[in-house]
Amino acid sequence: MKKSNLKKIAKGVIDLEIQALKKLKQSINNSFEKAVNAIVKCQSKIVLCGVGKSSIVGSKISATFSSVGCASFTLDSSSASHGDMGSLSKKDILILISNSGDSQELKPVIQFANRNKITLIGIVSKKNSILYNSSDIKLLIPNVPEAGPGNIVPTSSTITQLSIGDALAVS
Repeated sequence: MKKSNLKKIAKGVIDLEIQALKKLKQSINNSFEKAVNAIVKCQSKIVLCGVGKSSIVGSKISATFSSVGCASFTLDSSSASHGDMGSLSKKDILILISNSGDSQELKPVIQFANRNKITLIGIVSKKNSILYNSSDIKLLIPNVPEAGPGNIVPTSSTITQLSIGDALAVS
């Protein structure tokens, strides 16, 4: 591939992600303030959980919370159903991250949180999803096109997830 094509592709990916971040900025509403207030009042840990790339984003957000003095860790969604949900307590804040909000691996975690009255903050791009409907605090991020062929490479969606997480931690 020619160097000029590579530069064009790189600039296209960055432009698409900039547009996604602009949409995210416009989507900030009262739910964001509710999430920050819940986090500030948290008497225990901030726990992040996601599936796939969203889980990786959750790990980075957890590290950011830790760096600003909030006890935080990442819960692997696959391991959660095999005993790891025992690491959650009623005083925790659980932040679930999912682009679709309908990942099968998150359903047991959502049910556990709801059953045990653990405050659940959902970061999701689809209003008509299990995560959105089950969350105590709903952070609806924009549903944005992904870079690359087929609109399937997690790029724009993960940059918005990461940015809303950073905004929560810094706020």
